[in-house]
Amino acid sequence: MVYSCILVGYDGSEASRLAVEKAVELARRLGARLLVATVLPPPTVFLGEMLIPEIPAATELEKPAREKLEALVREIREAAGLESVEPVLLVGDPAEELVNFAESNGCDLIVVGRRGRGGLERLILGSVSSKIVSISHRVDVLVVETASAKKS
Repeated sequence: MVYSCILVGYDGSEASRLAVEKAVELARRLGARLLVATVLPPPTVFLGEMLIPEIPAATELEKPAREKLEALVREIREAAGLESVEPVLLVGDPAEELVNFAESNGCDLIVVGRRGRGGLERLILGSVSSKIVSISHRVDVLVVETASAKKS
């Protein structure tokens, strides 16, 4: 299958950086459009035992995230020579937001990194990459392993 639109998740980690590198390589080889996405958690405030979304704080988080994302996109355009690279900033659950965005924007591949957490840590924290694989039914998913994950 030839992919025409690739969405890659980026959170600043080594795993996501490797995913971006793989997505750039695929986009260049296939002549595909590349969308680089960062997903911010929804801002919340504790009020007693309740969590309440806090709207004003969202813009405070979005500005630095957008600046980092746009810098990464410029770096990709310059270093890889890809012109069709766009930043995407989403807010919500990372796995759900990436899958929903990919499905509603015509992407045919999602590329994500996996940090390689093991055992109990993975059970407690969960895994964004595993959740993406399990909920993405219309878009293919490529999980890029980090070196530490390969050694486990």
